[in-house]
Amino acid sequence: MNKRMKFSKEHIIELIASYHENTISHEDTQVLKEWLDSSPDHSKEFANYLTLLKESGAISRLNYLNENEAWMKISASLTKSTKQAKTRTLYSWLPYAAAVAVVFVVSYFMLYQVTSEYDFNKDYNFAEITTVGSKKAILTLDGGKQMILDETLTSVISEKDGTLIEKDSSNSLTYNDNKNDQLRLIHNRINVPRGGEYSLVLADGTKVWMNSESSLKYPVQFAGSTRQVELTGEAYFEVAHNPSHPFIIKARDTEVKVLGTKFNLSAYDDADYIATTLVEGSVELSSLGNKELLKPGYQAVVKRGESEFLIQAVNTNLYTSWVNGVFEFHDHSLEDICHQLSRWYNVEFFFTEKQYRDLRFTGAAKRNKPIDFTLEMIEKMANIKFAIRDDKIIVGRSTD
Repeated sequence: MNKRMKFSKEHIIELIASYHENTISHEDTQVLKEWLDSSPDHSKEFANYLTLLKESGAISRLNYLNENEAWMKISASLTKSTKQAKTRTLYSWLPYAAAVAVVFVVSYFMLYQVTSEYDFNKDYNFAEITTVGSKKAILTLDGGKQMILDETLTSVISEKDGTLIEKDSSNSLTYNDNKNDQLRLIHNRINVPRGGEYSLVLADGTKVWMNSESSLKYPVQFAGSTRQVELTGEAYFEVAHNPSHPFIIKARDTEVKVLGTKFNLSAYDDADYIATTLVEGSVELSSLGNKELLKPGYQAVVKRGESEFLIQAVNTNLYTSWVNGVFEFHDHSLEDICHQLSRWYNVEFFFTEKQYRDLRFTGAAKRNKPIDFTLEMIEKMANIKFAIRDDKIIVGRSTD
């Protein structure tokens, strides 16, 4: 597994719970190890997730464990799981990191004397731990220089090939076609963080709206027979029509080839699928050798590592409304809704029980409103409550 890949936090929480309950498979143990190995901060996150799971009742009591008992319990669990798999491929420090994490949890409980339940009856100010998303991004020029795209940035940037990049009053970028023959392609990259969005116009006139936690790599001037860009995350494209130079978006194993059209492409690293939603025109999709043509009003979804597309008619507004500043849901799971909210408001959600993730909702909310508005709407529509613990929003129900 690529250590640079992003992991779904919900999946990691499930793995930690299974690990503690000694029901984790050998394959999942490897995934957990890769996650721990991918960042020095993950040991602390491991401890925090154990805290959350314990408080929600998903993990039995830990506050009586001392360091030696924690070590023995985790070591025994690992030994059992490796024997079942008949393979010993774990790194020796994994049980140590887990044991330290458990001890950290014990200390946390003793220090703060937290209760075993969340207080869902309290009135919380969710705006205190969230920020409403705004137009912001980081531009990386061809030589590696990075520039923060905000209102303080100079209005004109010059690339090494003479291309002028203009920033207008709405803090959007426009690349001017300099009409020069290019000996080599010069690329820029825009990274939009959590809690951000950004828009730009490429040198060929193609308009791109980028959603939170997304990255786009593109040439400052297109050359050759195709116009190719690379996307991670989500973006809405209005591709300038040019039959002799197809526009190609690469997203992991998938390619989207168009001549001139409007569509939304969602290809987040922490999702196991890529979704293309066509508004107008036509696109040719390809994944691992398989090709499909998509018609307006349809969406194609392909799972990571697979070649078959699931194609179905959809209301395209549900997948493009974010461009106009609206969250729109129709029979969406609460888990999917919280994923979108977490990226826009830069906050993490934690579900106390799996069943809450599958609750379905239909509705809409303005993205420029504080998150409290959307959470209150969800609470009124279902028997669900939200609470705050540290910097996370907890999803559950009151026991009263």
